Amino acid sequence: MEYVLKNKKLFSFIFWLWVAIILYFTLTPNSPQMKVDVKEQSFRLDYILHFLVYFSLAILYLLWKAENFLNVKVKYLIYFLAGALILSGLIEYAQLYIPGRSFNPIDYLSNAAGIILGVVIPKILFK
Repeated sequence: MEYVLKNKKLFSFIFWLWVAIILYFTLTPNSPQMKVDVKEQSFRLDYILHFLVYFSLAILYLLWKAENFLNVKVKYLIYFLAGALILSGLIEYAQLYIPGRSFNPIDYLSNAAGIILGVVIPKILFK
């Protein structure tokens, strides 16, 4: 694990690539909606996808900035949390102006949950 955490350039590259992928797929017009119907109730699978995408982003950030075994300075965690939450909100807002897209507060909440839990869960598991 120690060798993996020393690969800062690799995790920096993967992190920024992941940000670019998020921007591309969330700002592309006319994306399909994925739904599952269970007992006459409809649940959009993209809520889970939103969570997983931003959870992964948080994990990549931790791997990039970790000093040792996922320990990251508090100021870097605050920068990440603030930046990722703002970016996610701006992306959702920008979707108001993209054909076939719309602002969805539940998408934003799924994003925020992924960001926050992506930081908190590894901190709890790897104390």
